[in-house]
Amino acid sequence: MKIKKIILLILSISSLASCNKHTEPITPLRETKEIKLDSLTQADTYYIDNGIKKDLNMNTLYSNSNSVHLNPLGDQHVLVVPFSFVKNSDDLNDTIDPSSSLLEKIKVTFTGSESEIQSKGGIISVSDFYKKSSFNKANFEVDVLDTFIPYSSTAIQFKQDATNYGGGVYASNYISTKYKEEYSKDNHGILGENAKPFDYYDADKDGYIDLMWIVYAYPYKADNEAFWWAYVTYTNDKTGTVSNPKVQTLGWASTNFLFDSANGYDSHTFIHETGHTFGLQDYYDYNKEFSPLGGIDYMDQNIGDHCAYSKFSLGWTNPYVIKESDIKNNDISFDLNAFTTSNESIILATSSYNNIAFDEYFMLELVAPVSISEKDYKNGYSNINGYSKPGIRITHIDSRVYDENHDTYIKDRDDIGKNGKALRLSNSYFGRVSIRYDSDYYEVEENNKRSKRSYSLISLVESNVKEVNTTNSASYVASNDSLFKKGDSFYLEKDNKPSILARTYMPSASSLLNKSKSIVGWINNETQIYQIDESEKFPFKVDILDISEDSKYGYKAKIKVGLA
Repeated sequence: MKIKKIILLILSISSLASCNKHTEPITPLRETKEIKLDSLTQADTYYIDNGIKKDLNMNTLYSNSNSVHLNPLGDQHVLVVPFSFVKNSDDLNDTIDPSSSLLEKIKVTFTGSESEIQSKGGIISVSDFYKKSSFNKANFEVDVLDTFIPYSSTAIQFKQDATNYGGGVYASNYISTKYKEEYSKDNHGILGENAKPFDYYDADKDGYIDLMWIVYAYPYKADNEAFWWAYVTYTNDKTGTVSNPKVQTLGWASTNFLFDSANGYDSHTFIHETGHTFGLQDYYDYNKEFSPLGGIDYMDQNIGDHCAYSKFSLGWTNPYVIKESDIKNNDISFDLNAFTTSNESIILATSSYNNIAFDEYFMLELVAPVSISEKDYKNGYSNINGYSKPGIRITHIDSRVYDENHDTYIKDRDDIGKNGKALRLSNSYFGRVSIRYDSDYYEVEENNKRSKRSYSLISLVESNVKEVNTTNSASYVASNDSLFKKGDSFYLEKDNKPSILARTYMPSASSLLNKSKSIVGWINNETQIYQIDESEKFPFKVDILDISEDSKYGYKAKIKVGLA
């Protein structure tokens, strides 16, 4: 009887265990659903004002702050002015001859066709680059004058005359007056009979010349780089009218930049600076503390093409958006073509994303040595190698916009379109200027001490992650190994713990986004009072399934996105 009782007890326990096993919740395996990109929502590049759709891009922000820039959409009439000085035999730096040969180099560099500039040893002209990079959303029409506009005196005297203005601003005023004087003469004087009226270069009829580019015949390192250099600047002249337009935004660079490479037909510097006239920031660090994007971008070290974020912020691309709700029931997989040739990119967004460029999110793009990127990526530029092999570039974007108070930001799309005036962040360590720009940081525990980790506008997340963040070196340059390849995965959290990618690249050292932190006050200039919204976390896991050649776009990738 005892043995029978034991057997019955074992059977009873076994039955109970079996019953409990089947009543416990079971997590089902997630299926992967293959989708087409066009089944996803696309981000907006517009806002609504009194029921009317209006363009929303960097130019919108600058217009709201009464700082006129080059409109990235529609027609742009750009006036390129070769500018020269009276020769000075006593000036040992006065080594550039404003010759017809030099004039031809300026013309081809700015306006040459693909075959024309490549036959001269160059890669691409400024106008051809922007038509292709914008996917023809910028009708970038450039006129280069048939002559140098001569200054009335020497370069040394010009510098003295321009002391209170800056070289570019003073030159633009001089040129504007000279242009109108010459245009009123028979056959338009030295401008030539084909010259156009000055107001032609105000294509959008806002009272300001769309863009004046001044290319001066004097060495840029001969004297003072703050004066003789390449930059974009502003006259701050607010008096322009449609009948009498003024110069507001202008480019200023030496003809010597033509000779950085390419036999005197080098467009790199002029393309980079023209990016500023559209409103794009530099992506290198002015404070020389770190290299958040790793150098390989036109707004970083003048190479390749503009990145997906730049084109999104200019209204040239509408990325496909994936939110957590899109993968609630299953993972998704899709094909993503090379960005430079297809204009396809992906945004991974939290539920609070406002569906425009001006928020915080992650971007995926397939970068590859194709089209306008090909020669730079394969051959490098200025001692920087490009992405010579295809891969997925993942970037963390914090493109929030503030109005009056830098500690807060505008969230609503339409409110940003109507009132947004500036990006909250730059790519300079703890910001460029102004009090409390260093409020943009997370304070985290590192090596048994509290460390401030600076936010940035756009930062690279690398597949070859190391415990030491290599982008924290100002001289750091990304490589092919920085890109995500077949078999690589990206996630910020696993088993409720931050991944090495989060610990290395996120200011929070976790899956928390920057915008999870809200500043609500200050104890003093050094000590913040803030709150953390734990819901603002990055929930995704990205798997790169394959990258292969493609007959239409050059390369394509197969990507899976699911929950971490």
